[in-house]
Parts: sequence; structure tokens; C-alpha cells
Amino acid sequence: MNPKLSLSSLIIGAALASFALPSNACFTVIVGKNLSKTGEIMVGHNEDNENRIMSNQYYVPPMTHKKGELLTFEASAAKIPQVEKTNGYWWEQTLHPAGYSYSDGFFNDHGVLITSNNCNLTIEKDEKTTDGGIGYGIRRLLAERATSARDGVKLAIQLVSKYGYRHQGRTYTIADKNEAWQLALLKGGRYLARKVGDNEVTLMSNAFSLGKVDLNDKNNVIYSPDLVTHAIEKGTYKPAKAGDYSDFNFRDAYQLPERINADRNTYRVRTGLLKLTGKKIDDPLQFPTAIKLDRKLSVGDVREILRQTNPWDERKSGWYHEYFKDPSNGGTFDSAVYVLRKDPRTSYTWRTSGRPDSQFSYPQFMLAGPSAGQSYLSVEQGKEAQFRSRPDQFDYGPNRTVFTFINHQNILDWNQKELKDFPAKQKSFEDRMNKDFQTALTRADKMIPVSEDKAMEKMREFNADSFNRALGATAAELDRNNKYTIIIGANELPLGGEGTVKVTLLSSKGFDATKLDKSKTYFGDGYPDNSIHYNNKRAQPKSVEFIDVNGDKLKDAVIEFPIKGATEYTFPNVLTQLYLWSVVDGKPVVAFDTVKIKK
Repeated sequence: MNPKLSLSSLIIGAALASFALPSNACFTVIVGKNLSKTGEIMVGHNEDNENRIMSNQYYVPPMTHKKGELLTFEASAAKIPQVEKTNGYWWEQTLHPAGYSYSDGFFNDHGVLITSNNCNLTIEKDEKTTDGGIGYGIRRLLAERATSARDGVKLAIQLVSKYGYRHQGRTYTIADKNEAWQLALLKGGRYLARKVGDNEVTLMSNAFSLGKVDLNDKNNVIYSPDLVTHAIEKGTYKPAKAGDYSDFNFRDAYQLPERINADRNTYRVRTGLLKLTGKKIDDPLQFPTAIKLDRKLSVGDVREILRQTNPWDERKSGWYHEYFKDPSNGGTFDSAVYVLRKDPRTSYTWRTSGRPDSQFSYPQFMLAGPSAGQSYLSVEQGKEAQFRSRPDQFDYGPNRTVFTFINHQNILDWNQKELKDFPAKQKSFEDRMNKDFQTALTRADKMIPVSEDKAMEKMREFNADSFNRALGATAAELDRNNKYTIIIGANELPLGGEGTVKVTLLSSKGFDATKLDKSKTYFGDGYPDNSIHYNNKRAQPKSVEFIDVNGDKLKDAVIEFPIKGATEYTFPNVLTQLYLWSVVDGKPVVAFDTVKIKK
């Protein structure tokens, strides 16, 4: 960061870091078409968030809207006039009880993909917005209106210029079959957009990756007229030669050092750069805006980057995912590699419903629509719930497939032997899926010119089969590893309340719960909280006694936990699964039960 940044700005940034850093993280890889083995632009994206996320996928058909219709997103945001006709689009929703403004992914009928990365903590904190500004609306409106990636960039700029942007800093990836753009937006509405070259690969986590760019390249770079002069006025950029802005570095001028240097950001980029180049770059200010390779990348190569964990940290807590410093981390709720084909109808994604290192990846034709099991809400219910949800929409239930994936990965996270063995199972599953997918892709290419309707029907059938196979494989792993039973001694628990709750771990033939290690026993929510090192805050035992609870002549472990740590990061009026993590006779043990959370 420029040393002329004012002390007051640094102090404000440090104060903001305590709550801004953990929110809505992500990791993105963009591969130019000439470096892609398919000859098509690829975008890899891990969607990282905290707390109780419910993942839904929808296809929203094209619509005609009434004149005068206003779009309402966040309650405090500007109401946006709707256009008469909107595109159809695939929508990946990360639904959160408090409403998330910056997490969902979209791909529309014109083949425009929209994802984003949080780049909070910038010098722009007091910039004004109009009528509350625009936040979530950016991605939804681009999905509904953009006809190309370049058109999407221009539309986003028009929207933030009119209403002002609500967030301190964020980078949007807006891509189609021809171009992939990175658009950095700042609070108030300043912006910088750069087209990723066909011979380039880019990596970014949660600090701006756009550093030095060619401001004279009018075809591939778009920026606010006062972007440079504003930084000069703020004292965060001083050109080496007056009037010559060729040394302007956007990241250095606009991002606070707390964000640039945060290890959760730097470690993820270092990990990806090491995988791609074989080099470890320690100084985040030296992270390249883009890199060129002497080889081409496959879908599998991008997926492996998203699946990585950094090689520099010991993992001593007992959980493998201790923090957000890995590309695939404790807060990764959705991972995808998008391949943007010439015909958007056959563009596809290989995705996981959870952490990519702990899940089976399965292919989907996005515009054919998801299977019924990939959402438990209708499109209209999903739109309403985005910022106006009900507690029951987050209840634990066997009909909500997201919990199969969540429970599976939470068991693997503690049972690291099973996690170590999992990649071989992933490869076997994904090799089989890829063989069937290539057949489906070839069939779709041949059918579309003859009958689009029948081709889309076949692709939709494939989507359902693909998802169901991933769900079935995950359920089989969960059944095999979910060996233990706990009983929470209450039907309801208060949110962050006082007092204690007893949890019984049942013994069974071949399993002696009396060999439980109290010092390595925890109880609480299986979702990451707002802390980077989220596992540190789960409840630990106050006492343990060994008695035969169920009359089977085997002594069980009755463990007393403080309620506060067990429920502090849950949500009221939600039927929630709480987990026991322990070590019994030297082996990892995970089990869960459900309880209603009350205020």
C-alpha cells in the first residue's frame, strides 16, 4: 500500500477488519480460450460463506413484465424499474437467514456468466449512493438483461453510475463464449474493468487482483473517468512523473493493506500460483494480474486448483478445515468449473454441492434446468426468500438434499483418514461420469439442429441422473461413515443461552464410549461462524459420566456441555443438527442429532 495512506484510514480499516474479513469469501480461476484444452473459456469458482447456508438451483424462464414494475432486493436498497422482457437464466442460490447480497451465481440464455469475489476494506467508505444504492441487484439484473459479457460490464457500470454501489469493494467475473471480464466495483460507483486475455489465466481470492493495467487499452480496459485523479486526491497514489499514469496500480491505490496482506487471501492465491507455475510468491503486491502458461488446462486441472489445501500449515485442531486459508475451505458451500461453449444451450458446469475436496463433482447442462432434488423451493419462493426468508426454510429435513452433502463433509472433516482416502473415490466416480457426459454432450450437439425441445429434454434427463448419482454416492459414503449415535437431552435449546445440556454418546457392540477423550471432545453447529478460526468456539465438556442409559448393559458417555458455545452461531426457530466431535479409543468419532433453537 502507498505509504502516504493516512493513519486515520488505516485505523478505520483495522476496526472494520474484525467483521468485514470473514464475510462472503470466494476463490476464482479464469482460463482464456487459448489456454483451455477445450478451446473454450473456463471459469472455476468456489463460493465461500459463513453460517447456515441452504443451496438451491433453479432455471428461471424468460418473462414479460408489466409496465411500472419495481424490483425490490435488500430492504434498504434502491427500487429498480424492471424492463419489459427479461432473459431466462440458471440461478445458483446461497440462501441465508439474514439474506446474502453478494453470493449467488447466474448463467443466462445468451451465455453470460456472473460470479463475484468480496474485495472489502478499501479507501472508499463514505461515498454516497442514491436511494440506498444497488447491491444484489447487479447480478440479478445482469442475468435478466445482458446479451454478452461486454454488454454485462457496460450494464453494471450504468447501474452503479445511476444508483451507486453499496459494497466497499467487489470484483465481478462476467464471461461468455468470447470474452471474460473482471469488473472491480467500489463503494459509490467507481470501477475498473479488464478483459482477460485469450492466452491468460487469472487467480483471485478476496483482494483485488487487478493491479497494473494498461489504461490506454480502450478496447480491453474500462474505468471511471476520475479513477486515477481520485486516488491522487486521497493520497494513495502519486505518479512518478506528473501527468504520466503508466505506473498506476489499482490494487495498491484502492485496497487497504489489511485486506491485501490477510493470510486467508494470500495463502489461497499462493497455493494456486504454486500449482500453476511451480513458484511461491510471498509478496501479495507481486501477485500477477494474469499469468501465461506453456501448457493448456483441462476441466480437471481447474477442478484440482479449486480442491487444493495450502501445503504450509499444520492442522492441529482435529478438523482438517480449520480456517479460510485454503481454496477449498471450511466455508466453501458450492464449487463449479464452468465451460462456456459456442452454443450456450450446451454450456456446462462440473460442480460440487459443498467443499470440492470433500464431495463428488458432477456435470450439469445449465440451461436445461436442474433436477427436482436440487431445490426445495419454487422460483418465486426462492426470490421472496432471498431477503425475506422464514425460519422453517432452514429446518433440517431428509427431503432437503443439501444436508446429505453437509453431513458427509462434516464427518470427513474430523475423520481425516476417510478424507485422505476420498480422492481415489472421487476419481473413480468422476471418470465414470465424464464418460457418460461426453456421450450426452455429443448427443446434444447432434440433436439441437433437429429438435431443440427434445435435445433440452434429454439434457434435463441427464442433469437429473447426474445429480442423483452424485447424491447416491454421497449418501452411501455417509451411511458407511455415520456409525455412531448421540441423543441431545432436550427438544429445544436457547440461542446462545446460559446453562448446560447433556449429550449421550451410546456404546454399541465393538464400540466402547467409556474410552472417550474428554480433552478432544466438542459439541456445536457444523457450519462456520463469523470467525476465521471458527472451530475454536465450539462447546467443550464441563463433565462426563459413564452409565448405562438404554439398558443394554453397555456403559454410555453422558457429556454435559455449556449451551452457549453449542448454539451461539445458530438461528432461532430453526430445527438444527448439532454435532459431537470426539476421539474414542484413539479414533475419531462424529455423530449428530437435531434440536429446535429458540431465542
